[in-house]
Amino acid sequence: MKTLSLGLGFLLLSGFAAAGPAVQSSTAVPSARKSGYLDVPGGKIYYQVAGAGDWIVLVHDGNLHSVTWDEQFPVYARDYRVVRYDRRGYGKSSYPDKPYSNIEDLEEVFRQLNIDKATVMGMSAGGALSIDFTLAHPEKVTRLVLVGAVVSGHGFSEHGRTRGGRLTEETLSDPAKLADYMCHRDPYTFWEGNPEARKRGYAYLMSSLQNYRRDKYRSRRPARAALPNLGEIKVPTMIVVGEYDLPDCHAVAGILEVGIAGSSRIVLAKSAHIAPLEQPAAFNELTLAFLKGKSSAPAAR
Repeated sequence: MKTLSLGLGFLLLSGFAAAGPAVQSSTAVPSARKSGYLDVPGGKIYYQVAGAGDWIVLVHDGNLHSVTWDEQFPVYARDYRVVRYDRRGYGKSSYPDKPYSNIEDLEEVFRQLNIDKATVMGMSAGGALSIDFTLAHPEKVTRLVLVGAVVSGHGFSEHGRTRGGRLTEETLSDPAKLADYMCHRDPYTFWEGNPEARKRGYAYLMSSLQNYRRDKYRSRRPARAALPNLGEIKVPTMIVVGEYDLPDCHAVAGILEVGIAGSSRIVLAKSAHIAPLEQPAAFNELTLAFLKGKSSAPAAR
């Protein structure tokens, strides 16, 4: 296998929310790690860097902040120079009180950290941002990894917007209730067979309930939607989608595979939407093989 009612779209296409202290991963981060803040128009972006070598930029999803990559950041840093950051309004980054651009913020990450070219790895809404950034700055991206990605210019089904009728306005309006729903009852965020991932995700979100606030400014839309322009992407691209992810995300994975010439699509078994956290060993094996130019693993594992 080579607009919304603030349901799915709020979670997958958001660009929001400041968060409290993160639960620490048990995986040791290399001692060369450094962290800090980058000044961006109207705010600050928190980042962490570790390792040496070619750059990898990790872009998180619309639920969690950069803790999404806790099991990848130290592993990739053994062979690469890796940066992860909290998008505007997430994690330790500032809360948006005026319109802003996620694309411009990512450009500032590249500029201020002196990143000439990098592999860009984006999860969910971070995947959409990674695509938009690649179309806007093709000279800066060497490879793309898109995980449970959505894409600008593509809408969602009614099933996707309401999580199959399960997601109510009452739940969406209460960050604590939404965190409980996403981690304990939603069939698509975390695979039900992985209670440890659900527990860990819940701990992250309960310390970061700002991620689900709905009174924040949204990032400005890209100048042009990515969907009709996917053919412009010429870099090697891997598309990863969890076996139990939303049907909408599986549909988008197929669209991306068709639209980006030479891309490969991998279905990761025993995983739902947050694949890097749910199946880190398998995910790391797949992505490291791709980064080293080796052939992809079978479609389902």
